[in-house]
Amino acid sequence: MLKRFAAALLLAAAALPGLAADLPKHPFIHVSASADQYLMPDVGEIDIDLVSLEPDAELALKFISERLEASRALFAQHGVAPEDVFVQDVVRRPRKPDALPEGQALPMETRVSLHLTVRDLGQWTPLLRGLLVMKDVESLAIAFNRSDRDKVESDLLAQALAKARLKAQDIARGVGAKLGPATGVSLAPLKNLTQAMGLANDANARIPAGRRNKPHGEMALVQSMRLAQSVDVIYRIGAGK
Repeated sequence: MLKRFAAALLLAAAALPGLAADLPKHPFIHVSASADQYLMPDVGEIDIDLVSLEPDAELALKFISERLEASRALFAQHGVAPEDVFVQDVVRRPRKPDALPEGQALPMETRVSLHLTVRDLGQWTPLLRGLLVMKDVESLAIAFNRSDRDKVESDLLAQALAKARLKAQDIARGVGAKLGPATGVSLAPLKNLTQAMGLANDANARIPAGRRNKPHGEMALVQSMRLAQSVDVIYRIGAGK
């Protein structure tokens, strides 16, 4: 099976002149590999909106200011430093309801968005529980991270590259060839190449990064996070074993 797979790679490289612009001009082996690790986070992030539906602009602004001070007091109670709380400008705009009687004007809303970084995750659960029972809070979203993420991802990248080389060596050995140097590497799929070779990855298999909008009961729990690095590598095929 391994020999048939490697032979198919060689044949495709030589027999697809219409795809010459997408394929290397030398005999090659193309491999993909990945490495991942599940870790507990040490930093959390929270986004919330404080909203008032008070039609009077002055009263709405006063209400938002009061809710903002109450929120800051809650953050301070759970160890969030003032410099870790970012408050955007207050916005007043029309709010489109689910149903509006004909001829009635759109109601107005006054909204302010907050972003905070929680560095002591021992306070995460009580802080989230406090936010979840606050009134007039919308668009609650959370995310977790690691303060050493760059180092972890660098180590994972080294592991993925090592796995790719071992995989390529196995393929070369299976067809009685010698593995040459790497002539191309990418952290993203080499789309033109994988499609030309019939090896395109399932786009749904890659989990996009982003903020997590979980059910409220789960938001109060600190959960493990998955860090991963994937590589696509092209190796030249040499003659002999």
